[in-house]
Amino acid sequence: MQLFVIDLEQDSGQTLLFAHASLIDRQELLEGIAAVPLEALHTLYVLAFPRDLYEFSEEARLKNIVALYQAHEDVLSFLKSTRTIGDQVTAYELEWKRTAKKLSDFDPFRYTSRSQVEDPDALSVVSSKDYDFIPDFHPFLYSKRGGKVLSIPADYLDPKTGQRASLEIMGWYLRDQQLKLRWKPKHTRNRRWRSSQLSIDIVSKHYFFQGEIYKGASAPVFLDQLEFKVPQGYQSDLEKAYQEFLSMVEERKRKALLRKVALGK
Repeated sequence: MQLFVIDLEQDSGQTLLFAHASLIDRQELLEGIAAVPLEALHTLYVLAFPRDLYEFSEEARLKNIVALYQAHEDVLSFLKSTRTIGDQVTAYELEWKRTAKKLSDFDPFRYTSRSQVEDPDALSVVSSKDYDFIPDFHPFLYSKRGGKVLSIPADYLDPKTGQRASLEIMGWYLRDQQLKLRWKPKHTRNRRWRSSQLSIDIVSKHYFFQGEIYKGASAPVFLDQLEFKVPQGYQSDLEKAYQEFLSMVEERKRKALLRKVALGK
C-alpha cells in the first residue's frame, strides 16, 4: 500500500513526501472528503495536527504525527507500510517509547507573574563551590586556559515594561525533569547564584524563568530578550553552547505540546 498526502503546492494536489503535507482546516477537510468516491473512503486517513506543532520545521512533522498517534496502532501500521517513510516511522516510535517514561509527569507551562519585592566588562571565573554540588551541570562557557567555568554578563530588556536590568548566567541542569538555569542579578551586593526553573509562557509560548531581576521586584525573564556581553574571542563558543541549549529546550517544548494534545488540555 502506498501512502499519498495532500500537498496544495503541487499541481497534482498530492505528494509522497510526508514533510510537504498541507495543513487543512475543518471546512476544507469536509469538502475534500465529500469529493472522495464512496468505494475509496476506506483508504482515507484523517490525521489531526495542532497548529502549534505545525510551526516546527518540515522534517519534524512526521515525528510529531508518530508521537500523537502512539495509541492508534492502525494509523502507525499504515504509516509503517509506506515505502518512503516506513523506516522513519519505526525509528521515531522506538525513540518515543524510550523517552515517554522520563517525561510523563513534566509540564513546563506556567503563567508569568510580577511582584514588588556593578557591571564588569571582563568575564570572571565562577567558584567551583557554586556548581560542584549540582549533578550533570552544563556551563555555557569555559576559559581558554584551564577550562574553568565563566560567568556570562547579560543585559535584559523587559518587553512589557521597557525596563532594563543586568544579570549573569552560568549554565543549566535537569532535576526531577525540571530544567533549571543558574544565574544571579546585579542589582545588589549580595549577588549569590540561584537556580530558577525554565518554563514556557502559556500566552506567548516563549521561554522564561521567574526571578528578582530588579531590586525589590520579581518578574519573568524571557530568553529571547537577553543580550550577552562577551569578548569577541568567546562569542563563537558561547553561540554554539547556547544554540545547543535552545535546541534541547525546543525539543522539550515539542514533547510537552504533544502531551497536552494527547491529554486533551
